[in-house]
Amino acid sequence: VTVSKAIAKWFKGKEMALAMGLEMAIARLGVFAVFRLSPYLSTYLNETMPTVVTPVLACTILLLIGLIAYTVFTFMDKKLDAQAGVNASEEAEEQFKVSDIGILFTSKTFLIVSGLCVLYYSAIFPFQKFATGMLEANLNMPTEQAAGLFSWFPIGAMLLTPFLGAFLDKKGKGASMLILGSILMITCHLVFALVPLTKPIAYAAIILLGISFSLVPAALWPSVPKLVEERYLGSAYSVIFWIQNIGLMAFPIIIGWALDKTGGYTLPMLIFASLGILALV
Repeated sequence: VTVSKAIAKWFKGKEMALAMGLEMAIARLGVFAVFRLSPYLSTYLNETMPTVVTPVLACTILLLIGLIAYTVFTFMDKKLDAQAGVNASEEAEEQFKVSDIGILFTSKTFLIVSGLCVLYYSAIFPFQKFATGMLEANLNMPTEQAAGLFSWFPIGAMLLTPFLGAFLDKKGKGASMLILGSILMITCHLVFALVPLTKPIAYAAIILLGISFSLVPAALWPSVPKLVEERYLGSAYSVIFWIQNIGLMAFPIIIGWALDKTGGYTLPMLIFASLGILALV
């Protein structure tokens, strides 16, 4: 929430979609690192008995670096407020009020964007958790290779998102990007559900998903500041993430139930594809 509002504040009237695209590209690099480095870090100290200690230590170091970066940003943000002449009364006016949430829930456009967010990300993030197991089972490969294959998914998103953000700043076409991204995600999940899987087919489907995961976030997040007043922006991102996290809580349970029920990945992938269809609608 803080990062999204900060970018909207710092790049208002400038290349906001490009800035958000670059931020998301850096985040996708982190996802790539998880899939690539975690298996190696877990066996670094003891090859015969993998351990979580080394990956957790690496994550702790990254969090400490993040804390230092945020502390530096706080001083920069105060300096920006001083340069812009923001006074205490203006800051008080922008503080959160419970009534802000009611105002947001009366905006049909905002609710549609929130619905798209929860449906789309519920078909992406839970899939990431199950993707390695799905590839491992369907391609009969070890976990490390399956994780390495799927790690190319965030790389596609990382490379494309900044360019799509810059395109959105100059040309618009945000709705078209959302529609195309939803169609590509549906295609990917249907391939994993219905097509006999080989490595080339798996790579092609993952590339499609990476393109989808560039198009939708690149258009979705910069659209929020256009839908609500600036004073409601933090509340708006909070409500969207709140709705999104309801889906991220519920759908892994549903997918786990489907796996237990069928013992295979066809039904879970059809559920993910159904979410994509609803997001497209």
